[in-house]
Amino acid sequence: MYEQHFGLSCRPFDLTSDPQFLFMTAQHARAVANLKFALMNRDSFVIITGEIGIGKTTVLNMVMQELGPDFVTARLTHTTLSHIELLQALLSEFGMPIYKRKKVLLLDTLRAFFLKQHEEGKHVVIIVDEAQNLSGPALEELRLLSCIDTAERKIVSIVLTGQPSLDDLLDAPGLTQLRQRARLRQRLEALDEGETEEYLRHRLAVAGGELEQIFDTATIGDIFRLTQGIPRLINTLCDTALTACMVENLPKVTTEVIDEVVQELRWQWFEERVATPQPEQPIGNQRQSRVMLTIYKDGQFMEQVAVNHFPFVIGRSNANDLVIIDKEVSRRHALIDCIGGIHVAEDLNSKNGILINRKRRPRALLRPGDVITFGQIDVVFHSDRAAAADGSGGSPLSIVPESSAGDTSVQPALGEGTDDLEHTARRRNKTGILKKLPS
Repeated sequence: MYEQHFGLSCRPFDLTSDPQFLFMTAQHARAVANLKFALMNRDSFVIITGEIGIGKTTVLNMVMQELGPDFVTARLTHTTLSHIELLQALLSEFGMPIYKRKKVLLLDTLRAFFLKQHEEGKHVVIIVDEAQNLSGPALEELRLLSCIDTAERKIVSIVLTGQPSLDDLLDAPGLTQLRQRARLRQRLEALDEGETEEYLRHRLAVAGGELEQIFDTATIGDIFRLTQGIPRLINTLCDTALTACMVENLPKVTTEVIDEVVQELRWQWFEERVATPQPEQPIGNQRQSRVMLTIYKDGQFMEQVAVNHFPFVIGRSNANDLVIIDKEVSRRHALIDCIGGIHVAEDLNSKNGILINRKRRPRALLRPGDVITFGQIDVVFHSDRAAAADGSGGSPLSIVPESSAGDTSVQPALGEGTDDLEHTARRRNKTGILKKLPS
């Protein structure tokens, strides 16, 4: 591959979870320390969540490598199993395949294996990847397995890893006992831009290379914006870019190479950005477009929110930029981002997804008047970029109090023209997307 072309000892951005490439941010170091302590302390349950490709498996591999042979491990990667199939899969992982469906036989065999390992001074660890796909009965079966212990100590620990929707699954009322047995619940977040640069530098250094010699400085920001700090996406993008340089006999990854690679990978949001470039403006008139969100519940106006930074995260948790209290909304449900002047809405692997203009979309380009739906909540998106582009400047938005107007819809505060958002809201009322506002 490209190792010889760049003088590297190995591929720095291979997608396999190699512990030698683990980049220790503060949160990753904390996750490794917490997980290691929990397993050495024989905790019953450990839960690690994060977006796809965030590094959960790499953290686990590093910890298990450090713990050594006194820990006997079984790892389940296929989790769309019934509770009987779960027990059968565990026995198969421990080298004792039994495909009979007699539950008592399966449980007795597992219990005998756990006790035998304990007598030999070993501790059993069951790792379940993609645990958000487990059924309720399968989760309950795991909880009951964690109750197998001796008088003096626990003899089995269970590690659940999964996407953020795993948190929503575990917060269900019927899993109270499992939650009480989980002393450690760790969430891994994406890298920020500075950490993304250090991540690139670290992986190249492990492979015997230097960041500045292989990547143009201008590409670092593009890599972060394109991947949003997700390590697996960074690896995919950079590995493909290095391969392209080898094929074209180029000495360094440039922004032109990144553009070609992203189009080759067919990352749709980037293609939309290229297809609709930001209009040219005189330097004196350039200003950042203003974004407003108007929130409706069951068609009734709730509030209006200004978006002052990106990415702007929406969800049920108080840590989000916009908090929506609704049973159908996940802790960290979706985000709105601005990439090259183009606004994009993206689902964050939520349980129920998002609708853009009543169509389910994992990611979509946003235009003024688009409606993003979360459960019973409609969020109307408005940007005055179009007005700024033609020099009109648009009119500021405000919520007119009931004493000043016949309704609580959004009205223009200044200027003579009707605001786009008000026009959009009233047009959508007629089509049934939003109900008529109270008068």
